[in-house]
This record gives sequence, C-alpha cells and structure tokens, in this order.
Amino acid sequence: MVDTTFSSSDLTNGDVLAKLNPQKSLESHIQDCLYIFKRFKKHREWDVKKLAAKASIDSDRLFEGAFYCAAYHDHGKATASFQSKLKGENSNQSSHSLDSLPFIESQVINNPLYEPVPELQLETLVVASHHSRLHPGKFQYWQDKMPPQYNIKYLNHMEDSICDAYSDIFGAEKPVVAFPKLDEPNYNVINHQLSKLKNLERDDMAVRDIFSFLKSAMHYCDWWGSGEHFEKKFNVENIRDPLEYATLERAQKRDCKRGISPRQEIGWHDFQKKACSVKGDVFLRAPTGSGKTEASLLWAQNNLDNHRLLYLLPTMTTTNKMRDRLADIFSSDNVALVHGTSRFLLHDECLSENDNSYSYKMNEMSAFFYPITTTTVDQLLFSLFHSSQWETRNDALQNSLIILDEVHAYDPYTLGLIIEMMKIAGPKSKFCVMSATLPDIIKDIIQEKSRRKFSFVPDEEFDKRAKLTINIKDELIDDCINQVISSFLKGKKVLVIVNTVGKSTAIYNSIIETLEETRAMGNLGKINDRVMLFHSRFILNHRKNKEHILENLPDGAFIAITTQVVEVSLDIDFDELHTEAAPLDSLIQRFGRVNRNRQEGIICPAYIYQVKSQRPYDDIGVIKSSIALLDGVGKQPNEATLRSLVNELYGEEYLTKIEEGLKKARKLVANAIDQRRYVYTGKLFDDDVSAYTRESDYPTATCIPVEYQKKVENLNPLDRVGYHVRVPKWMYDNNRYEDNGEIRYLYLHYDDSIGVTDNQPFLEC
Repeated sequence: MVDTTFSSSDLTNGDVLAKLNPQKSLESHIQDCLYIFKRFKKHREWDVKKLAAKASIDSDRLFEGAFYCAAYHDHGKATASFQSKLKGENSNQSSHSLDSLPFIESQVINNPLYEPVPELQLETLVVASHHSRLHPGKFQYWQDKMPPQYNIKYLNHMEDSICDAYSDIFGAEKPVVAFPKLDEPNYNVINHQLSKLKNLERDDMAVRDIFSFLKSAMHYCDWWGSGEHFEKKFNVENIRDPLEYATLERAQKRDCKRGISPRQEIGWHDFQKKACSVKGDVFLRAPTGSGKTEASLLWAQNNLDNHRLLYLLPTMTTTNKMRDRLADIFSSDNVALVHGTSRFLLHDECLSENDNSYSYKMNEMSAFFYPITTTTVDQLLFSLFHSSQWETRNDALQNSLIILDEVHAYDPYTLGLIIEMMKIAGPKSKFCVMSATLPDIIKDIIQEKSRRKFSFVPDEEFDKRAKLTINIKDELIDDCINQVISSFLKGKKVLVIVNTVGKSTAIYNSIIETLEETRAMGNLGKINDRVMLFHSRFILNHRKNKEHILENLPDGAFIAITTQVVEVSLDIDFDELHTEAAPLDSLIQRFGRVNRNRQEGIICPAYIYQVKSQRPYDDIGVIKSSIALLDGVGKQPNEATLRSLVNELYGEEYLTKIEEGLKKARKLVANAIDQRRYVYTGKLFDDDVSAYTRESDYPTATCIPVEYQKKVENLNPLDRVGYHVRVPKWMYDNNRYEDNGEIRYLYLHYDDSIGVTDNQPFLEC
C-alpha cells in the first residue's frame, strides 16, 4: 500500500478512463498490461539473466524495473485535464506521459538500477518517452506548469491492484514507497534525469541495452494490453511443418507446369540438409533458384529457442516478395513487413470496416514485435544511429534469428555497418548469412571482424550445372534490337537488362518503334501487352503492377526491358538474356533470371554487351575485369567456375575497400551513440534516409509527378504513397514545382509505360 503523505482534493467518484473509444477504465488497462507482463517475464527469463550479467546488475531488479514501467506509465491519465482531453476539451492542457513521472520516480528513486550512475532512473526515462521520442528538449513546453489535479483516491485504489499483481508475479510483497510530493513542476523530474545522462561514459554501453529492454517491455504490455492480445505469440514456435507443406505444394504446382506427375514428398537437397543440422551462425552459399530460402528456414528451425525471426534483404522490392512468400507459409498474422512504404502496401490487408487496430498493427510491425519480420537491412541498421523505434529494434537484435540474404549486394560501408550490428547483437542472436556469390574475402572478414564463429554450408550439388551459353559481344547493347525482336517473334520470352534508366527507356522505345514500323506483331496482340519497361522511376502503384506481371508472365512471347531492379529475389524465368556488362556478381544474379525453373539439360543463351561508362557502378575496371574473366572460361561455365571467378575478381584490393568501409562505419556508429547519450532518439533529416546506411554517389528524392496533383491533393498521406516516385536529387532540384504546399511535386511528364520522362508535364489549362 502506498503511504499517502500528500493529499489533494479528489475528482468525482466516477471511473477514470484510459481511453474513450472503446471505453476502458485506467485500472482495467493497467491490469491487462500486467497480465501481458507476466507472460513477457516468463518469455524473457534467459535474456534478462544474460543482459543483467553483462551490465553487472541484478536480473530480478531489471524485471522489477520493467514491471514499474508497465504499472505506472499511464498514471498521468488520472487527472482532470486528461479526462477532459478524452472528451475533446482542453486538448493542449495535458501530457499524461509527463504527469506520470512523479509516480514512476517514487518507485525507483531509492532503489538504483544502474549502480555506476545511481541517480539515473532509466525507468523514468522510459515512461517519459512512451508516446514520443526521448530528446534533450523533452517537455520544455511544460517546464513552468504546476502538476494537474490528480484523483488520489483512484490512484490509491489502483495501487492495491498493482500490489496484488506484483505479489503474483514476483512471489513477494511489493516494496512500500511514499506517495510523490506534487508540489513542483513535473518537468523537474525529467530535467533532472536528462542531466544525469551527461555522466555516462563509453564504458556504459550496456545502458543502451537496458533502456531498450525496458522500453520494449513497456510497449509490449501497453500495446498488447490495449488491444487485449492476451495470447499473442512473442516468438516463432514451428517453422519446419508449415515450410514442408508450402514447399511441397509449390513443387507440385511446378511439376504440373512442366507436364510431369506431381511429387508426393519433399526431397531436400544436400546443402539444405546440412543447413538443417547447423547450430549457431552460418554462411550459406548456393546458386540462384536452388533453394537458399528453404535452407535458411531449416537452419532457423534447428536454432529455435524462444526466438523471433528477422529476414533482411537489400531492397524494398525483394522485401515485398519475401514477405508475400513467408506470409503464404506462416500466415500474414505472423509475418510483418517493414520499410519505407510498407504502411501503404499493408493498408488494405490490415484495415477493414470492423478493424480499428491498424495503428497498433503498424506500430508492432515497425517495432519488430511480430514472430517473423521481413525488412530491408536499413531498418535494422537505423537502430545503430538511434532513429525512430531504435529501442525495440535493438531489443530484437539481442534475441532473434537473423537471416541476411543477398549479402553480396552491399557496398563496403554498408557491410561495415552489418558487421558492427553483429558485434552489438546479443549472445542469443544467431545469423545466417547467404548469397549465390559469396566471395571468400567477404566471408572471412565478416567472421574475423564480427567476432562470431560461423559454420560454412556450400551447395556442391549444383557445382557442375551449366544453364547458359554465354556470348560476349563487341558492340553496345543498342545493337541488340534486331536479335531481341527475332527471338520474340519465335515465341521466346526475352529479358534485356541495362545499367541505367535512360538507356532502358531508349532500348524500350527502339523496340516499340521497330515493331510498329515492321508491323511484325501478327496475331500476338497489342504491343504494350507483350513488351514492358521496368525501372525505379515508376510510381509505386505501377511498380507493384509490373512486378506482378514479371512473376506471372503470359504464355508465349514477351520482352521485358529492365534495369538491375530485377537482379534479386524476383522469381522470374526467361528464355533469353541480353545484358550490359556489369561486375561479375551482378552478372551472375542476372544469369539467375533466365532458365530458372527448367528441366535438367536445357541451355539458354545469354548475350553480354560492352559499356562506355561504369554508371551506376563505382569502377569500370571491375567491369572490364569481369568480362575478361568470363571470356577466359568458355561459353558454358558451370556454377563452380563462376564462383571461382568471383573469388578471383575480389582480391586484396577489395579487402582494402571493405576495411575502409568498416572503419568509417565503426566511427559513425560510435559517434552517433555517444552524441545521443546512449538513450536519446534522433531524427534522420535527409530526404533519402538510406544515405545513413548506404554509400552512394546518387542521392535520391521522393516526389509525385505534378500531373497527379488533382488526384492526390485530397488524399490522406498514406494513400498518396502509391503515387510516390524516387528520382535522382538533381532531377528533382532542377524540376521541382514551387506551388506544392505540403506535397512535393515533380514538374516533368510521367508516362504509364515509360515512367518519369525528360519532357514538360501535360497540364490542363
């Protein structure tokens, strides 16, 4: 029972509400939160012991701190001002987070959690920031405002309920503390605590993990309690059974498409069986289309121990496709999608007329609370820089199985950030790093610098497989038009991959013009139904549609002209490839888009054309070396030969680049954490937030073609996302539409088939 040394006039005797729609009392909400906490405590026992040992604190005291956060985070709602705010009155006169601080402070002020800085109350900082980010200017607006009028009787009554929950969870009586003295501004509590952060040193890194654990515990209890998700899963429980069922079903459909009798059971490849037996961190290397995803999930099954699963990919497109695939296996209720446009993509799925929990679902996804999260690698790397929701994501980093797919796709700086992330990860977390073209030099430096011990599972079953006849041409890809059209008219599906958007548009226009001039379509139908351009400068709605077409090609002839956006994770299968020269690992990814799902023995042609410029790659020397290496191994190199060429290409010179990237990453992460005093949340101010996690000479800007202005100006921000397009920043700066209000418009013509053009927009007078 609380010692009520302070008294105040009480409010009316009616119930105090936590929320109005649907109506719920504050006491009921806190009871629900503490019910979730009891489950949470049982789930995280092992993690907390390890974290407590790392920080040299008592594990029971750490759990006790989490309990206090859940129990007292909403005490500021038991005020006249907040209750009026719920009814739409005096909405600017209440901050329940601030007004909860005296109550959480009273629980911990004489019971330090972190002994090196005993006056630092991490629990108080958690409650202060449970609805908005923690930063040095927190609650400055309220610094001279005296405490509001609290319903003391109600809070005393609630304390009985909290004490009962404490006894049930901890098996002991809750410590008695004095009722807070509410005779000075509540701002003084947060101001005092923020001042203590100045006393932290570089040796106090454990504070990050303590704070992120407390913040995650509080959010689990608050969000799941609010949604009454009393039996929701914290972790993955079974991977193998749904995986085997889905894999068999997928294989049977493929058998039917090939015209053979559907198989009746799954026959795992040797490398998949080996992955299934590995305990701990692992490197997986296997060709495109050989079943790496299944191998990684079998590895995850063998390492499951109350883990969440994070599946990290290099692009939003690849992440979208993987989420769809995993949702088909494990159901959409268990699989989150997190990246810059995921709220838009999931809007229809997560929101219905009878479902008001959209915001909660999006928050839980963004916090990595789902059993399985598919996300771009950037979303986890942002946590190193203390961007939004870094706390819950860092907590996930401490106790998850993490699959890093397509690891070859990252520049040396991003690879350095990934290695730093691995070092920060907790001992319970395990990593599966995989790629079709995993150079030994990357594998070796990850293991050395991350200080983790990896097993290595290569796929040797497909080493002797050759799927393509490679033809290196002396001319530029501009000269491919006649051969592409000839193959198309023979009923083939032809893929053309170029290195820049401008070149892809030029090739597309040439093919369309030639077909129109020669009137060669015959009975193939409309040109636009059989010839498609795909690159990054289409609005999101159109990109989604084009991705769907690529993965569900019509029967018969088809031409797709694309940039490298198709290199990874799209499950596409063409008969013939024409590609500009590129670094060897990129070329191998492009090879994987042809002859992907065919029977053994089928060989398809691939044509490689010369380039004058390295764009968008860094070094034309790497491109020339790649072509020279390919030219020296014959026309039908097998998988093992291609892999050996990658190792030959990326030697000591590339090691120097990786070490430089790692040095830069390590310095920037250390500075960011120190500047944000281990617990603050900052803002990423750049339009292109990936500038923090990618090293690129081509910054981009997100905007909307001005021709969509009338269509989007009355839409809410979420619905506008479907009209977003990313263009080079220089293009936006040179063609920005000044009268844009809160929406940034691009003053260039947009064509449904071509995307953003160089022409002036077609606007109505």
